[in-house]
Amino acid sequence: MVRIVRYRPAPATRGALALQRAAAPAQPPGLRLVRPDDGVDTEVRAVANATVRLIAEILAGTRPPHQLSLVAVPAVCRALFNHLQSARQTTPARRGGRVVPPKVLSTRVQRPAPTVAETAAVLVVAGRVHALALRLEHTRGRWRCTALETTAP
Repeated sequence: MVRIVRYRPAPATRGALALQRAAAPAQPPGLRLVRPDDGVDTEVRAVANATVRLIAEILAGTRPPHQLSLVAVPAVCRALFNHLQSARQTTPARRGGRVVPPKVLSTRVQRPAPTVAETAAVLVVAGRVHALALRLEHTRGRWRCTALETTAP
């Protein structure tokens, strides 16, 4: 699953909400608080960081999209490829312009289950800051990206 989210600025609060005390939400039974980096081992962190870098380079156009198949399930590859095709059709091609490599500003990895890792990252692609969220699942002896959400065009 790939979902591209368009950025919308938050509505103005005029300071009223900042002064109100928020009621603590009641947690249903069975839920637990998962902090970033809880129980994350070095293998999962390395796979998550490599996947984030790979996707950032694909979004920036410095790496071919078919290389995503090394780390993602076919549905994610198809959806991202279709998104990139439609984005390139709607934006005019740059002639002779320099492609700026993407930069990963930060990443967070957490393990909500033993065979699942979720990663959030902040990227700079084409001079703009974007968010990226991944879900990695361990199946058949390797970690694969099964879901992807981004604000990058």
